[in-house]
Amino acid sequence: MMRGLALAFGLWLGMLCAATANAAPAVPLLALPERATQAPVLPCAALVTPITARAGAIAYRVISASEQDATCLVTGYAAPQTQFVLRLPLAGYRGRYLQGGCGGMCGVIGNTIVPSCSNAHLADGGFAVAFDNGGHFGAGIGDATWASDPELRMQFAQKATHATAMAAKAIVTRFYGSAPTASYFVGCSGGGREALMEAQRYPDDFDGIVAGSSVSMPAAMQLFLWEAQHGLDAAGHEVFTPAAVALLHQAVITNCDALDGIRDGQIDDPRRCHFDPATLHCPDKDGSDCLNTAQVNAARAYYQGPTAPDGTALFPGGAPYGSELGWVGPGAATQTGKFAAEAFLSRLLLPDALPENFTWRDWRFTRASLARLLAAGAPFDATDPDLTRFRAHGGKLILWQGLADNAAGARGMLDYYQAVRDTMGGLAATRAFARLFLVPGGYHCQGGYVPYEQDFLGAMVQWVEQGNVPDAVPAVARLADGALRERPLYAYPTVTRYLGGDVNRAGSFAPAAPNTEPADGFPWPGSKAHAAGR
Repeated sequence: MMRGLALAFGLWLGMLCAATANAAPAVPLLALPERATQAPVLPCAALVTPITARAGAIAYRVISASEQDATCLVTGYAAPQTQFVLRLPLAGYRGRYLQGGCGGMCGVIGNTIVPSCSNAHLADGGFAVAFDNGGHFGAGIGDATWASDPELRMQFAQKATHATAMAAKAIVTRFYGSAPTASYFVGCSGGGREALMEAQRYPDDFDGIVAGSSVSMPAAMQLFLWEAQHGLDAAGHEVFTPAAVALLHQAVITNCDALDGIRDGQIDDPRRCHFDPATLHCPDKDGSDCLNTAQVNAARAYYQGPTAPDGTALFPGGAPYGSELGWVGPGAATQTGKFAAEAFLSRLLLPDALPENFTWRDWRFTRASLARLLAAGAPFDATDPDLTRFRAHGGKLILWQGLADNAAGARGMLDYYQAVRDTMGGLAATRAFARLFLVPGGYHCQGGYVPYEQDFLGAMVQWVEQGNVPDAVPAVARLADGALRERPLYAYPTVTRYLGGDVNRAGSFAPAAPNTEPADGFPWPGSKAHAAGR
């Protein structure tokens, strides 16, 4: 297998994804199966519907359709506020439909998927591609003012994604004269929640679903509040400085890098790391070579994660070891995260149950408060492990998780996958239709202290259309010194075994099965895994 994987890296490196705006490296792009192209059977402008059209139970209208950049650009909506944009290739269409997820609380229409590498597949016109606004108008993905309307909350919860799928595929069918022969959904974070909601509630919508960094959304709001309350002092000042998190991150890497048997500047499994930030403590002073008392206490709280006074974990873990560099800056919980959580709780989950002047500082972490969140958040929570109908439809699922993800942690996806394994007949039965990939060093959906890129969409298309089960997906990262690192990502629970040689070359690694099947249920009250130890 290793010779084949090394050869695959060599071949795929000749088929490169475009570099992204942040100078990410060229990434191996998996070749899609050859398929005949289909030409439109209608002029683009003929798609505009002066009256309401229907796709099953979904009513929609096409507002505009015009030729732009070799596509028929369609804009439409489904009542009450689900806006969508659909791009229909004028040439090169190969019968594939792709729908992209929407992050945060949505409200705006995106135009790219993650991992960003996979967008290169859309350049030649092979896919009809749709995005939507999550069922409501918003000022941005952190805006929740729309949530005063209960119906809009349900549209956001799960109806809008399905409505877009139904309407878009009906338009595709009309434009090309036949329905898509294969349909895919790719989403991460809030889009990963949408992806799993589709598999759980609308299992016939898509043949292949790629879901990244999805955990219990209501419970994740606690994680933001926990970190904000520990990462800001009473005056609202940041506890951590960039220098402090850089020092802590380097110490974590130094202490835990070799736990996987190789020193390569990345931690393959942060669950095995147990570094105590108190080893960097220097009381009574601040400095670039130590952490003060407040920083040590905050770091311990971050790694621990939301916890009740009686010691009960209220979330599947805390910030993963390796995530430290994400504790400061615009995307940190101490900045945008705390306001997103405050809005989600006060406007979506508990709109009539919190004080009018509720702020992120007011939340208290108890078993009762978590139970309250989970009950109110059930419509938004894509954590049902019963994928029987999706499997019966023939659906395939790729789950993936960055292992330095400070917004979702590293354990939640593993806890969910364990619940699926428990429900769907065990590990082997689950891997037949649902596979999990863990990305070492990866942040929330993109980037990382080792910023790997990998083509999960290509892997999914090969699985659905050719039956090529994704045992491994190649990944490439550009390191701080400019070097390119190739690394195979093996489908969990297969681990990466170092054979010797250059740590930046894929041929230096081979797959290794674990000695025993891992038990990944995490003991927190929201776990649906039978082995969660509750």
